[in-house]
Amino acid sequence: MLEVRGLCKSYGGCQVLSPVSFVLPPGQCLGLAGHNGSGKSTLLRLIAQIERPDDGDILCGGKSVLGDRHFLRNSLGYVPQRAELAPELTVKQQLRLWLAACGQSGPLPEDVLDLLGLEPLLKKPIRTLSGGMAQRVSIAMALLPRPRILLMDEAASGLDSGYVPGLLDWLESVHLPGGGSLIWCSHHTEELERLCGAVLRLEKGKLVL
Repeated sequence: MLEVRGLCKSYGGCQVLSPVSFVLPPGQCLGLAGHNGSGKSTLLRLIAQIERPDDGDILCGGKSVLGDRHFLRNSLGYVPQRAELAPELTVKQQLRLWLAACGQSGPLPEDVLDLLGLEPLLKKPIRTLSGGMAQRVSIAMALLPRPRILLMDEAASGLDSGYVPGLLDWLESVHLPGGGSLIWCSHHTEELERLCGAVLRLEKGKLVL
């Protein structure tokens, strides 16, 4: 179970995220909604530990996982709003490098490659990819280590439309029934209604129940 306790963040003395707390049980999807600039991406970046919170804690199974690299590499998958990839690498090199960083070896999982149509792209340099292709690689990186917890920041918005139904089906039929947890950030009501048992809304960095 993922538990977020009082996470908050300020930049330059301006608070962009007031203390936020919630619990996400296994097998559940929590929606995250709000206008641009409401603090949604900041909250996900804090949970993914791309940035450190000013205060608060993140727990998994009742244990704090702040600074826990094993948790971050093996139990949590994060899809940022914009793909963050190494342009000099090929798609295959990028995926294998990340898999190795997660302490895993062996061939790339074929089901993930098939889900996102990556087989034809494996030899392509990242710098030559379109935005939609890069988003598919970014999502694949989050799925590769089979994490228990997925954080997906507008993952479908940058994704080629033909791959959205398959991704949503996979989350519903494979990830969540297998005991995985998901935070799905989206502006699209139909996605939130389909996936999420509950939706948190942020306004100006504050949680609105």
